[in-house]
Amino acid sequence: MDTINVVAYYFDLIFAWIGFYLTFIYDHFRDFAVIIQIASVSMTVSILVIIGCLLRVLHRFRLKRRWIRTDRKLQKRYGDAILYVMGPDTNPNLSRSDVLEALRLTPTETSNSRNMLKNFREQITFCRIVYRVRISEEAALGRSKNLHILLSIFGVQNFLEDVINKGKLRYKVEAMHMLRAFKMPINPWIANQLMSSNRPRVRRLSMYASIMSNSNSDLDYFESEFFDNNCCIYDEIQLGYVLSRRRFRKRKIPNLAHWAHLQKNPDTQCVFIRLMRQFNQHEYCDELEDFFQHNSDKQLINEISRTWGYLRYDEGEEQLSDTLLTQSDEIKVTIMHALTRINSGKSLDALVEGYKNNGDPYVRFEALRCLYNYGDTGRLKFAEFEQAAQGAEKQLFEFFYNPLTRAKIPLSENDTYRPLFGENIFSVG
Repeated sequence: MDTINVVAYYFDLIFAWIGFYLTFIYDHFRDFAVIIQIASVSMTVSILVIIGCLLRVLHRFRLKRRWIRTDRKLQKRYGDAILYVMGPDTNPNLSRSDVLEALRLTPTETSNSRNMLKNFREQITFCRIVYRVRISEEAALGRSKNLHILLSIFGVQNFLEDVINKGKLRYKVEAMHMLRAFKMPINPWIANQLMSSNRPRVRRLSMYASIMSNSNSDLDYFESEFFDNNCCIYDEIQLGYVLSRRRFRKRKIPNLAHWAHLQKNPDTQCVFIRLMRQFNQHEYCDELEDFFQHNSDKQLINEISRTWGYLRYDEGEEQLSDTLLTQSDEIKVTIMHALTRINSGKSLDALVEGYKNNGDPYVRFEALRCLYNYGDTGRLKFAEFEQAAQGAEKQLFEFFYNPLTRAKIPLSENDTYRPLFGENIFSVG
């Protein structure tokens, strides 16, 4: 009550001063020229704006001090217990009573979380403290079961869901990040409701929260139009993360080739085709054949070739061989690497053509490299070309056997496409 009286006193004082100042201005300048009266009014408005800005700064400063005090109070009360419960050296199977003992709380006190965290500021501050510990290096191997017991004691999940449903935008986003960091499922109804938000950031986070939900469907609520308009490298990283979490929880990974078909933007389509490699979705490679045949986008053709090679999709080998000579130099190298990784023995002629019918020494060198790695038949062809080499071709083989180059000739087992050097390495001189 004292605080309210003090605030009311200061407001009365400010308004009284403003009233006195306006009266003084009116009495003093009413007989002056109009331009002087306008200048005086402008000066008055400027002073009022400055006072308003100063009051706002003072208010923000007081709020910040209040948040800092709350953080220090909760750190002092629960900080050590949180570090102990989530520490990598702690027993991973603590019981609820063990966690309560670490927090120095009794079951009676925990019957209502409002008894421990009295207002919104304390609740969100407590969540931030746990979040900081969760993402720190010390808790990188933290105990997930202990964490969930700790959060259930304070009713964190219900609080964060209320924030997502009713809170301000910045708190919504922060709460969704925390739910993901704490590996808590978000209510699907709330996540789907947020997908209609006008804020791309909120819609994006709600989509990721939904993908991590308990649903084992093909995630029909995925919105291609939204993704086409807002997709960026951040989304590829986040999608990889949330799908990894689904796989870790032994839930169904959706058909990423189908998702690629839903998109209209080639850049977005490439995101899902790259993710197919990450999640080894060999069974859906046949759905990319139509893309490969009827698409002229070079980046898309390049990514499909890499994916087929990495997943050793031998049904696509014929298409890769047929289109080899019609593609750009970069895609030719990608296709030759893919054929080498599939290594069924059917594409030897395509690799030979890739060497013979190219004037670019970069492409010819990568063709030799692929022949060298294409089993015994490939090595025989490589030896034939080496014996018949003359002039510039001989220089290619000399470069091939250079000690620095020789160690890097084998193709990586974990990568479908890794050229040895840049395209212009042979253009010097």
